[in-house]
Amino acid sequence: MAKFVIAGSCSCPYYAKLELLADQLVGNLEQFKVHKVVLPEEQWESWLKETCSKNNWKHKKSPIVWRELVDRGGKGMLMGGFNEFMEYAECYYGITSNIMTDRMLKIKKENMATKSVTVTEEKAFQSLSKPIHICIVNATNPVAYHLIPHLGNGKIFGSEVEVSIRMLGIHETDETLQGVKMEVEDLAFPLVRQIEIFKNSREAFQNASLIVFLENPVEDESHLEILVKNHERYKKYAEEINEVALPDVKIVLSGSGPLNFNTHVLVEYATKINKQNVVAVSRLQERRAQAALARKMQVNASGVTNVVSWGNCANDAAKTTYCIDVLSAAVRGYDGAIWGPDWHSRSLADLVYDKKWLNDEFVEEHASHNGKMIKSMKHSTSLSEAASISSMLHDWIQGSESENVYSLGVESEGWYGVSGCVFSMPVRFKDGSYQVVWGLTLNDEIRDKIKKIELELKKDLRVAFKVEDETENEVFGEDSALISSMMSQMESPSKTPGEKLEVIREEDAEEQPAEDGGEQPLTGNTE
Repeated sequence: MAKFVIAGSCSCPYYAKLELLADQLVGNLEQFKVHKVVLPEEQWESWLKETCSKNNWKHKKSPIVWRELVDRGGKGMLMGGFNEFMEYAECYYGITSNIMTDRMLKIKKENMATKSVTVTEEKAFQSLSKPIHICIVNATNPVAYHLIPHLGNGKIFGSEVEVSIRMLGIHETDETLQGVKMEVEDLAFPLVRQIEIFKNSREAFQNASLIVFLENPVEDESHLEILVKNHERYKKYAEEINEVALPDVKIVLSGSGPLNFNTHVLVEYATKINKQNVVAVSRLQERRAQAALARKMQVNASGVTNVVSWGNCANDAAKTTYCIDVLSAAVRGYDGAIWGPDWHSRSLADLVYDKKWLNDEFVEEHASHNGKMIKSMKHSTSLSEAASISSMLHDWIQGSESENVYSLGVESEGWYGVSGCVFSMPVRFKDGSYQVVWGLTLNDEIRDKIKKIELELKKDLRVAFKVEDETENEVFGEDSALISSMMSQMESPSKTPGEKLEVIREEDAEEQPAEDGGEQPLTGNTE
């Protein structure tokens, strides 16, 4: 069977003549098959160049004809253009075309009109689909490679919501992102409407519904240099988000480095965005703690719930800047004396008898876990980080199926005595939103750690913001004079309070008297 492909510009009269000859051959020869490719005039040259480059052909004008080797596979065999196909048809089949010039021109006009209608209909059909725009900043980060399938499979946004994924590179990384783009296209996700590469952040943020910032660890700069540079970078991002992103855009930060600081900068300068929509992901810290506790209890990691990570959200956070709280944690599936149905759980604190392990070895194991995995794998923990982001986004957008407590970095408004900074807090997800869980039972040790962590995190903020704190000089130590000098040269943002986060108060938590250091509920409107 002979199968030929004829392609040309809709404005080419020779394509029109060739098309009629091909139709005549199909009508007279049972085994002769033709596939036609007609393109708008403005697309023809780029399409021809790409097709010839892919097949290693040399052809420069319309039309082009090749034969598909359908019985043997492999690439097509170039025949040539108008003259070559006319000669082939006459020599092999004794058929030629005597069409006159005026009819060729008439068919050319018909082709152009038909193509114009077809293009208009395609655009109208595409306009019926309104995908949500998702921007991944620093898309060369390996986390993005693992995150994109989660964004495109329909589990986060819903099985009927199409997505347009925008990959923003912050360095010259066209070749890498082009490879990722091609691989995502190969996934053939029906809900991925488009995947694009951007160099300009303002264009990438245009009408975005979700922006995910991924941060790499930086080793060749001092911590102070990183803070100064990130302040300027995220301030610029915030101003662009104010101008071009959707008003209800969700902004998620994940990764290493000063994650809480970066999130706070966005909260401060993105004044048109509800600050509840700007969060830092601390779920990976939480999940690592769950896994360590599960190994100790010999249960599945998913059976350990309500573990809270307080403070720093970064995946490489120093152990002095975060605290893992298991006072409210529960365990399902534990092989002990008391049995129950699958949903039955018991307090973890009651089951872990080795308090020394819980207070010392567990803390050290959790703090060193990230470094050990990187040393073992010779690369970052991108798979688990992507899964943590995906899980958090699913709960945030779709809601959590359970009443479990999760950890999330939010701009604190005074909960548990913390204010004026981004802090990982206990939250619950429901109906496309989240609420801070206020009133968890805390002991004096946890309260003391939370206060110290707050002071530690506010050290970074003094690089760019005025932080009201009586212990400023004491906390910041020898760098306080340097920071004061830098602050005097920087404008402090005019903060718009925005809407306050909703608060859930634990009904079963007993209110502690003030003199015992118990947590007191916030007063005023929290809606």
